[in-house]
Amino acid sequence: MDKIKSLFNNLDKTDLKIMKIGLKICFGILIFAIILLSFYLFGVHNFFLYELGLTILKLSLYFFVEFIICGIVADKVKKQLD
Repeated sequence: MDKIKSLFNNLDKTDLKIMKIGLKICFGILIFAIILLSFYLFGVHNFFLYELGLTILKLSLYFFVEFIICGIVADKVKKQLD
């Protein structure tokens, strides 16, 4: 756990800023997917709405993890080049 904390604390400021912006966008998309799924649950039971909400949920979680991994890898590559 300490290694993960030190990894995030040692990130370059630009990489960290890009990661934070990307994670905020992914969180917004995640909230939109949850709203769609709640409309399906409490409102109209349309199968298309369910599939759309589930697909957007999966994509937002995928991009969330992708921003974290790519931010760490880009920082490692940048530090090795210096």
